[in-house]
Amino acid sequence: MRYSMPHFPCDFEIPDEWISEAGFSGFSPGQESYRSFGATRVLLTEIEPPSRLISHPLTWRGFDRGRFVEILKGVVQGHEIPPVPVTEMPVIDLTRSPYRYRILNGVHRFYASVAAGFSHLPVVT
Repeated sequence: MRYSMPHFPCDFEIPDEWISEAGFSGFSPGQESYRSFGATRVLLTEIEPPSRLISHPLTWRGFDRGRFVEILKGVVQGHEIPPVPVTEMPVIDLTRSPYRYRILNGVHRFYASVAAGFSHLPVVT
């Protein structure tokens, strides 16, 4: 299934088998983000979309099946999922980034949040 990125002109795909395995088909968010602890919630549009390298040796196009399915299951079942560590982007007068934050570790949680239709991502700085 394909999902559009917020505030970025592209989309990405999650294999249908992964969505089925996670019970994610037809998921509709009832809140702004997945459940997390000790986190600040930041708009997804303020976070630079993390790179996924198709050439990276993960299961499929820069994603790991096990990690992605586990996160999707956690979202569906309402489990607490760790927040994503981020760093604030530097403000440089001439080349200011349109994004306020960059993900340090949490590519799967970011993309799962976009796929779930959440507006925010739980983060820690």
